[in-house]
Amino acid sequence: MKMAKSIFFLLALIMHGCSKEQQAAQPAKSESAPVSAKSGAMNLVPTNTRIHFVGTHEGPKPDPRKGGFAEFSGVVDVADNGTLRSVSFDIDTTSLWTEIPKLTAHLKSPDFFDVREHPKAGFQSTSVRPSTKTGAFDVTGKLTLLGTTKEITIPTAVSVTPQGVTLDSEFTIDRRQFGMNYGQGKVKNDVTVSVVIGEPMTEESQG
Repeated sequence: MKMAKSIFFLLALIMHGCSKEQQAAQPAKSESAPVSAKSGAMNLVPTNTRIHFVGTHEGPKPDPRKGGFAEFSGVVDVADNGTLRSVSFDIDTTSLWTEIPKLTAHLKSPDFFDVREHPKAGFQSTSVRPSTKTGAFDVTGKLTLLGTTKEITIPTAVSVTPQGVTLDSEFTIDRRQFGMNYGQGKVKNDVTVSVVIGEPMTEESQG
């Protein structure tokens, strides 16, 4: 199974920093309940996984814009000892959403995701290496967006308990590498993408 996140729309899909403006551009993190896994494999769907992205403008007012994808499928495979083995996604780019309807329409246009010509995006891992921290892995794979496939490496944090699996990943892609060149000098090229595997926790479940 392949992925296009984003993607992830990525897709959208990615910037880290300590300034207030940079922090505002990052996807909000939320508590997640583990997703049950059978035989190490877990099916990923919108009810247990989120793929979000944040784009920002150049200049003194970055005006971060958050979006994501509402329709996708995927599989993550984790060993009993908590080792991540593989992850893949297929994304329906026509399901792209933002908090601003006019922006949603523009992002779907040929200026950005061109969803009519490229309705699918995806990601397929090719290798997974443990990182220096417990439960952390560097996942290398092929990201396909706008018909272009590039190899990327993304950081992930995985937790495996008797209740199931959670995974968090946040990374940056350069939209120009996938032919998304609109708005040079106005829209930043780096897009922050976050992938969270884990069912969102309600106030009741957290209490």
